[in-house]
Amino acid sequence: MKKENRPVIGITTCIMAHSQKRYAAVSDGYIRSVHEAGGLTMLLPMVCDPDVLGSYLKLIDGLLLTGGNEEISPQLYGEDPMCNVDCINSERDSCESQLLQLAVACGMPVLGICRGMQLMNVAGGGTLYQDIFSQLEHPLGHMPKAMPVDALYHRVKLLEASILRRIFGTETLMVNSFHHQAVKRVADSFIVTARAEDGIIEAIEHKEHPFAVGVQWHPEDLTRKHRHFLRLFETFVEVAGDRNE
Repeated sequence: MKKENRPVIGITTCIMAHSQKRYAAVSDGYIRSVHEAGGLTMLLPMVCDPDVLGSYLKLIDGLLLTGGNEEISPQLYGEDPMCNVDCINSERDSCESQLLQLAVACGMPVLGICRGMQLMNVAGGGTLYQDIFSQLEHPLGHMPKAMPVDALYHRVKLLEASILRRIFGTETLMVNSFHHQAVKRVADSFIVTARAEDGIIEAIEHKEHPFAVGVQWHPEDLTRKHRHFLRLFETFVEVAGDRNE
């Protein structure tokens, strides 16, 4: 049966522990941004059963891989963790990697944000800087602890022949920034479509998939105050809706 009106965007969740209970949680910014872009949202629990994940994929039109404080296990790209890596969630790594694989295989639009972009790269065979501030010389600030989440912090340069350049219509974009890890070696299936002035990779796009885009910044926190960032979600939702036609 054909879905009507609004495309359904599946949003990955993290686990938050409070006292005696564990909660599946996600920042409201993702939900609000998708709704304002014309989509419906479905929160996807952290489940590693491939049959269950496959059933969830049948209910959605697009997959949004969210950010969060949990770092991707360095063992997935052949390294042991540095001392700066102190919050690994292998269950989330496994769940989201399987979701991504299923989504890409069926041509479903995918948007990865911050950790989500890093997950896309690692799942594709790429690597990460575990801590850019100890592994790179003279990096810019990428994790300002006192900045509001909706404050623009540094510039990124967008590749001319890219989805992001078409969406924003500009070569240079001011973004927010809250990360200490970053893409190091890019997976073979992706190209780099944005960098910061210090060379840090700020966006990747799949070479063959029609819409599999990852961004290192947090556009979901910017859509209310800086409305042009809503264009990314609008395009994502629009492409997801095209799959039903």
